[in-house]
Amino acid sequence: MRPAADRLLPGGIHLVAAFEHDGAARQLVHHLKYRGVTTYAEMVARELEGRFPAVPLVPVPRVLTRRLKYGVDPSRLIAIALGRNLGVPVVDALGPPWHAPRRAGRDHSRPVRPFRARHPLRFPVVIVDDVVTTGATALAAVEAVGPDLVRSVAAANVASEMSNLDRPITGPKPGGTELGKRSDR
Repeated sequence: MRPAADRLLPGGIHLVAAFEHDGAARQLVHHLKYRGVTTYAEMVARELEGRFPAVPLVPVPRVLTRRLKYGVDPSRLIAIALGRNLGVPVVDALGPPWHAPRRAGRDHSRPVRPFRARHPLRFPVVIVDDVVTTGATALAAVEAVGPDLVRSVAAANVASEMSNLDRPITGPKPGGTELGKRSDR
């Protein structure tokens, strides 16, 4: 498995992913999402520790129909493992749509259904997602939470071939005071 370099999402949001979305990492996240093999969430949490600010974590919720079908919410499992390792809470601040057409492995040009904020947040957070390919789902979560509150997006896997995610961060290293801050501030 290849570790992923930090990147910037459109809008300057810092993206921290554990692994590139290929090979074994791609298979493991697939098993997490569709077979409920949860050990990958623990592996991702260990890989992500210390790479972004230790603030509450907000998982990107899986649409309800797929959570019922597969019995697992992968982003929430990753957030729980990461929160336990970092000693920070997991805040279920986003409400998912009931159903949305599947985007994984398909046409990513379709728009993402918006999330709804369950309650307003008044503190900085890190958004946690399972896979970031175009960044559209993560950015929909950022928009629902409020861009000024999001310090980073953490993900298990990131697709290396997506052109809008190909700008590695070359600034401060993990633990630096600027890590996770938007570049347009």
